[in-house]
Amino acid sequence: TYAGIMPADYLAGLSEERSAANWRDQLSGAARSSTRTLLVLDPDGHLAGFGSAGPSRDEDAPTEWELYVVNLLPHARGTGVADRLLYEVVGDREATLWVVEQNARARAFYTRRGFVDEGGRSEHPATGTSEIRMVRRLAR
Repeated sequence: TYAGIMPADYLAGLSEERSAANWRDQLSGAARSSTRTLLVLDPDGHLAGFGSAGPSRDEDAPTEWELYVVNLLPHARGTGVADRLLYEVVGDREATLWVVEQNARARAFYTRRGFVDEGGRSEHPATGTSEIRMVRRLAR
């Protein structure tokens, strides 16, 4: 997903073991109780994707809820799994998210689900890659 968007040396240095350990730590009770994290398994019982959302981490948050992540393995893309994850972890509430600015596929996905560029800008801490904040407001 991030090839050509994030530095190749950063991507090459990612570790499944470190990532798994990080998720175990987050899910072991240290995470806020209101955080929702779901894993999706494919029919063979292998990980197909995951999603996580919870209270906004931004001091200037335009909404109370934030989508932290929706990630799918390539074989799960285009199957509706991302829509289901988004609905299950965010629901119908207003929410924000941060997305890598050059990730056109993700930005288009979120735009089709009602998110718009809110104007917030940041840099991915480990790479300096530009990120934008998107927000979904409910019709009142």
